[in-house]
Amino acid sequence: MVGSRSSASLPIIDITPLVRLDELIADGSFGLHHLQNEQLKAVAEQISHAVETVGFFAVTHHGVDLSIVKDALDESKNFFDLEPKIKGSVSMTNTYPYGYENYESLGIKRSATSADGIDSKETFSIGPQNSTKSGMPPRQFPQDAPDTFSLALTNYFDIMEHLARILYRGFALALQLEDVNWFLREGIFDDGHQCALRILNYPSIKYRKSSEDRSKVHIRAGAHTDYGAMTILKSGGPGLQLNLSPKTADDESSWFDVPHIPDAFIINLGDLMQRWTNDRWMSTLHRVIAVADGDSSDKDDDGVFESARRQSIAFFVNINGRATILPFDSCVNEEHPSQYEAITASEYLIRRHAQSMGMK
Repeated sequence: MVGSRSSASLPIIDITPLVRLDELIADGSFGLHHLQNEQLKAVAEQISHAVETVGFFAVTHHGVDLSIVKDALDESKNFFDLEPKIKGSVSMTNTYPYGYENYESLGIKRSATSADGIDSKETFSIGPQNSTKSGMPPRQFPQDAPDTFSLALTNYFDIMEHLARILYRGFALALQLEDVNWFLREGIFDDGHQCALRILNYPSIKYRKSSEDRSKVHIRAGAHTDYGAMTILKSGGPGLQLNLSPKTADDESSWFDVPHIPDAFIINLGDLMQRWTNDRWMSTLHRVIAVADGDSSDKDDDGVFESARRQSIAFFVNINGRATILPFDSCVNEEHPSQYEAITASEYLIRRHAQSMGMK
């Protein structure tokens, strides 16, 4: 049931059939016979293969207005260029899990230009619009940031919600669930979802490769998996890497680059979806490395590189916190018995966060 994950290439999936399905449902002309469409079946098979073997895939022809994407990337860049006092006026706290963070606020007391600067980045996050149903705190934006910033992020959040619904229908088809809208039911991915949007800025840095090991990379975001159901990533450049064999994560040869596809979105599964599918679908280890600006040759005889500045936007697709997560029947059989007990989505995410902080 679990794929071999031997491939080191990123699946690229044209989701036009899923977009058309969404249009049919929206205008009320959908019928069960539409699910027999061969192109739709082919997309479901491609998704199934991608998430069983790689855990990541790119989607093209997704129907997203690229002008909204451009506005969000542009406004993100402008925001991170603001004075620290403005950016930090809305920061992450024990009671507000969103807002601004930088590498120092995360406890990494080192210069952004240091040679060992792991996780040298800054971020700003917002949560769902419906704070009443989601149970999450209302959104906050820095008062002194331009109005165009909050508008761009709000618009981007909305189109990512829509794309998530389109993808969830593809997941339902890939899992052969009884209802193509299974994930979109009340209590699953409804108005009470706990999605989060995070913009990220990896400043340009200078870093040195030792003469002893020129193959060693400079890490910008350490190796990790995501907690939730899936993540929709829009990157402004290269730097993302995957590792299909976590046991060899320390072996640089086990990492491979995710290609930068300008008009595509990168989709990766999170730990919650791996649990939901009884380990049939995989949450894959990934990281971000520094990529030299221009060519990859040393900038001087001492082996000093200068990385390109990198912008990205991650949309973490989290379901309703009250939803019960139990492996799907289609993912359980005599050969692959259920590996997990029932747990709510909120309980699971809290547990995973505690584990990441070194707590039991």
